[in-house]
Parts: sequence; C-alpha cells; structure tokens
Amino acid sequence: MGRPAAVLGLRPAGLALARALGRSGVSVAGIATGRDDFGIASRYLARRLRVDEPQPRARDEQLLAALAELAREARLVLFPELDQGVAFLLRHWEQVREIADVPLPDDPGLVRRLAAKDTLVEEAARAGVPVPRTVVARTEDAVRSADLAPPFLVKPVESEAYARRFARKLVRARSVEEAVSAWREADAAGFATVLQEEVPAHDRVFSLFTYVGRDGRQLASVVGRKIRQIPRGFGSATVFRVEPEPRVRDLGATLLSATGYTGFAHVELVHDPRDDSFRLLEVNTRVPVWGGIAMRDGWNVARVAYDDLAGERPEPLGVLEEEAVWLDGTKDAWVSAQMAWRRELGLRRALAPYRAGRKARAVVARDDPRPALAFARWAAGAAAARAARRVPAIGALLRSSR
Repeated sequence: MGRPAAVLGLRPAGLALARALGRSGVSVAGIATGRDDFGIASRYLARRLRVDEPQPRARDEQLLAALAELAREARLVLFPELDQGVAFLLRHWEQVREIADVPLPDDPGLVRRLAAKDTLVEEAARAGVPVPRTVVARTEDAVRSADLAPPFLVKPVESEAYARRFARKLVRARSVEEAVSAWREADAAGFATVLQEEVPAHDRVFSLFTYVGRDGRQLASVVGRKIRQIPRGFGSATVFRVEPEPRVRDLGATLLSATGYTGFAHVELVHDPRDDSFRLLEVNTRVPVWGGIAMRDGWNVARVAYDDLAGERPEPLGVLEEEAVWLDGTKDAWVSAQMAWRRELGLRRALAPYRAGRKARAVVARDDPRPALAFARWAAGAAAARAARRVPAIGALLRSSR
C-alpha cells in the first residue's frame, strides 16, 4: 500500500488534486478550513476533516493535530491548495516536515522570496527575467516620488491575504493621489505594497504551471492563457486555455532553475505589445485554480508529484500541448454578462470555450457529483446572507425561520 496523501483546502484546485490522486489509486484525506471548501464532499476522499476554529493560533494547533493523526501509520504526502495553506506550512516548517513531504523546495526562504512581490523582482533580476517597472512603496513619499506614468498599479506584496481583506487583488491608480490613497489604506491594514507599471494587455496574460522534481527536472508542464477572469482585467481565471508559447515556458523555466526551485510552481507573465516581450507578473508556489486542466488519465501532474515526493522516480510527462480548456461556469457566466453589457463580448465568443473538444471543469464531474451540490448549497446560502445584510427585512425573515 502506498503512502497516504492529504490535501489542505478543497476549493477548485484542491478538489482537482483530490480527484486526480483518488482516481489513480492513492488514499487521500481532505482537510477543509472554510465553509466554501465544497470539495470535502468528494467521493475520492478516504477521510474528511474539518478545521473551522476562527482564532489563527488555535486553528494552527488543530491543523497540526490533524496532520499528526493522519501520519500515525505512515509519512504523509501533503498538498496545500491556497497561499494560506502554504503560509501555514512556512509557519510550522520543521513540525510539518517531520511527518510529511510537501511540493515545495527545501529552503522555505526561497518560497517567501518568490511569493512576495518586492523580493520577486530581485530574484527575477538575478535570473535575467524581465519584469514591468516596479517601485517598492515603503513610505508615502516613495509613492509620490515614483516616476511612473498613470495609470499604474498598487499591488500588495502578499496577494491572497490582501484579497481576503479588500475583495480585490490590486488598485489601478489613475493618478498619484489615487495611489497615495490606496497605499494609505493598505498600510493602515498592515499590508506592504509595490507600485508597478501597467502593461496594456489584460487579455494576454500567460502562465507556466509546472512540477519540478526533487532532482531538479521539470517533470510536467503546461502553458496557457487566461481567456476571461474575475474581477475583469485583474483577477483569477474563469476560462483558461492551453496555448503553447515557447517564450513563456523558457522564461518560467529560467527563473525556477536559477533559484533552484522544486515542487509546484505557477509563473505568470504578460505579453507586452509595445516591444513584443514577456514580463513576469508573479509566482505562486502552489497549484493554480485552473490546475485541473493538467490532471487526467494519461497526463496527471498530481500523480507525478505524488510519486516524486513518495520517493519514486516518475517518468517526465514533458509539456502538455493538446488543446484543452478549463472552465468555472458559475463565475464565467457573471463575467460574461458584465462584458456583454459593456458590448465587449458577443454570444459566439462567450460560448466558444464551452464548445471546445477537451474540457476540465472547476467543480462539476460526472463521476463525482456531490461537490457540485455542496457548492450550490454554499452559493445559495452566501447569496441569502448578502441579501440579508442589504435588506433588513430579509434578514429578519431568515432569522425567524430558524
């Protein structure tokens, strides 16, 4: 019997990991940390655990206890889904590494340097990978003196925590005063920021998603482009399509090789039409939300990563070049409606991804329907809660019906 796997976080990427590992015969435990971890309902989970303690220190203690319980019989192979899962591992690096192997490099400092926007610029410069012009905004004076032509971007050094706090990934500042206001808001909430030149190509954002083995070989890679995203312009993909682009693959590989990175990496670059170059935007040290596009029979990056971390020597899969599309239908319907309202998207273009030959879906799967039902229940509850906050009468009605 092989070593057990555990997936920490069960939204689309975590669900894709659990399904891909479970379908390939691995015993998988799922750990949910929020009500929107609808993947906890997957049939491919051999064990299900919930850690919903609201206090951070107590939640970490519960997570460590859950992992220790799962690792009682055999050493774990642990896959964090989101940045907050990676952050948990970094806070408890030695304790976790005593009982589990993880798809991250042995140096936790490297993970922090690549994930943070300020130190990523330094790593990119050492590797010779171009980035949009970036200024570290440590003070208000630094914002005012930055020689960037508006509009430019005010970006948090740590994206996921900022997005949870402000419900946005960044601020597009149309003036210096707007940038100062965004900086003050972020600074008051404890977030460091950088200012970055805006590359005028929101529909030309490409990604390299790869797994680099413990011996430094890239064992499986996929390159593609965001077709639509939420929020519009600067957000997470709602439609992602495989589009082989050698320059994206080579620049991403150059950065990871120069830093000595191993494990899962998602390197995002933007095509600059002004000089036909690609420039680095960010590195996520985890599976992207659309990672399920690379997890299927015959081309399963999740199983390759599991085998490598479990001490096997899997054969490299190379680069995925077969046409494929990943879809988050619920979010994409909302984005498409917004674009159609602004006359930016017609019906034919909106439906084109859904007519593609090979599709990977964020939640829906014929052989595993329960996560979709769990998502529907969660979405309905979330919508009702939002309505209750906006209309007091609805809130009173909901409370009286309990």
